[in-house]
Amino acid sequence: MSKTDIRVLDTAIAYRDVQLASPLTISGGSITHFTVAEVDVAVVNRSGERATGHGESVLSVPWAWPGSDLSVAERDAVLRELVHGYAQRATKLEPADPIAMWGHLAAGTEALLRAALRAPMQKRVPKLGAALALGAVDNALHDAWGNAAGQNVFGMYTADHLADDLRAYGLPGRYPGDGVEPSPRQSLPVQHVVGISDPLTTEAAGDGSTALADWIAQEGVDRLKVKVAGADPVVDARRIADVYRTARSQGVVPHLAVDPNEGYTDASLAVTMLDELSASDPGAAAAVQYLEQPIPRSAAADPRTMWRLSERVPTIMDEGFTSLARLPRIRGEGWSGVVIKAGKGQTPAVIAAAVARRLGLFVAVQDLTATGRAYVHSARIASALRVSVPQLEYNSRQYAPADNDGLRSVLPQLANVNDGQVRLDGLDGAGLYGADVWTPQ
Repeated sequence: MSKTDIRVLDTAIAYRDVQLASPLTISGGSITHFTVAEVDVAVVNRSGERATGHGESVLSVPWAWPGSDLSVAERDAVLRELVHGYAQRATKLEPADPIAMWGHLAAGTEALLRAALRAPMQKRVPKLGAALALGAVDNALHDAWGNAAGQNVFGMYTADHLADDLRAYGLPGRYPGDGVEPSPRQSLPVQHVVGISDPLTTEAAGDGSTALADWIAQEGVDRLKVKVAGADPVVDARRIADVYRTARSQGVVPHLAVDPNEGYTDASLAVTMLDELSASDPGAAAAVQYLEQPIPRSAAADPRTMWRLSERVPTIMDEGFTSLARLPRIRGEGWSGVVIKAGKGQTPAVIAAAVARRLGLFVAVQDLTATGRAYVHSARIASALRVSVPQLEYNSRQYAPADNDGLRSVLPQLANVNDGQVRLDGLDGAGLYGADVWTPQ
């Protein structure tokens, strides 16, 4: 029991519809729009201090809940209903720290599904979709917890403020603060996403879109995340090499990540892709820092094949990472580590960073085209947590720039990219965001 424990007095929920200026093409199809869930909570802590907190999560249906006979609108409506359910349940919890609250809410997911949805819909909601719905509420609780205490939340993940250590993950006596940097990074290299259909050269950008070469010339970005389709390893290797050569032609030495978004039916195809890339362009192959979720989230991969892949390049779990309890086992399954996303919630982010550090796992922070305060939160995670590749995926400036117009007026150093980087000056105050930031209208 800590004097900083909070009790939720009230909640309010809104939704922001984001229309992409150009489609983001991944192996599962094109994303053209999505919903951002916005949750506000009013709390009081054991010292009697009252505060409010704000949390957001991108409810990206094509990413979190693909391959359904339900329409995107129907799936989106289900996720919105879950956000409301988690928020309502939060008001009934006893005073606690937000990590303990997250544990209670996550454990009650099945009961929430039964109460909120008609059968057989209850069994159709994927774990990843539920995680995003809970993430908005979880983020708001962390923000309110820090605001009520008048502290930066990233300094509160210690025995002084938390009821439980990490013994549930095999780390007794350790706390989530183990995954927090002693001094947060004040600048972050921006990771630029190259979608499957994104043009690479100015000449190829005939539809008014901005080519990769122009992004590099304008902003100096050299961290590139290459989306590949996964249908043909040879075609994918050629695309990665083309991206690498385009970047080199602009005078930068790129750091590459490759993301098939579950496109390969088997891990052996990803091995073939790396073989092809090494044979056709050794420089491009050497520039690949990690490979993200090459196989379907539900696939039971052969550990020996996964080990072959991970020995070539760190291979990390993204869509398949839906349970913190899996962290101590993933290396035995052949994976190198995991992706952290702000939209899944602050609690999973800080726990994953701490456990990964102790287990020697590879960790990268990635994004879901976050805008506004969702993007600020993603930047804060990338700045404050111990990760393997300190960088910030910032693809909303590519695909939804208008949704960051307000942010540019109050945090230009974070919204605008200069010399391939953004800065986090001044984001060291109380709460989750470290400052009062623009609220989307």
